[in-house]
Amino acid sequence: MRARRTARYGRKKKNQAFDVDITTLLDVLITLLFFLSKTFDASGITIDVADQVRLPDSETQSRTAPGVMVQVAPGMIWVDDKVVYEEKVTKGRIFDMNGHRIIPLFDELVAKKNTIEAVQKSSENAQKFTGIINLAIDKAINYDLVKKVMYTAAEAGFVKYKFVVLGEGGGM
Repeated sequence: MRARRTARYGRKKKNQAFDVDITTLLDVLITLLFFLSKTFDASGITIDVADQVRLPDSETQSRTAPGVMVQVAPGMIWVDDKVVYEEKVTKGRIFDMNGHRIIPLFDELVAKKNTIEAVQKSSENAQKFTGIINLAIDKAINYDLVKKVMYTAAEAGFVKYKFVVLGEGGGM
């Protein structure tokens, strides 16, 4: 029976090399390149944290966003590398709004917001005010003070909080 089949259809074909259509291959490569370029995060924001601030550990996947940086250590508060409160130096009233708002922090954050908005008005290419604030808070700080810092930031117009923590391997 086998002999009849080969006689009717001719010789059996041997396995030949597989031809690849280069157009299809390029389509797949371009799709991969586009997907990878959209998911790659090259922002690489560098944050300088004061030596007195010991950041908590985290396994977060998201990156910090550009914005005003507030750092809190026991007895000290910074806004973008400027000390706005030091327990040993600052005299007078520290809190208002029934003890919820930190006055020196509020004043500095309002000044930062006004500066960003003034630059935004004077230049078309200036970064828009996003209301994002990066909080680097020492892990020894109690939640009551964290709540006051967040309340103060919200009162100054910064309503999007990003907490800076140490990631896996000790990096931010």
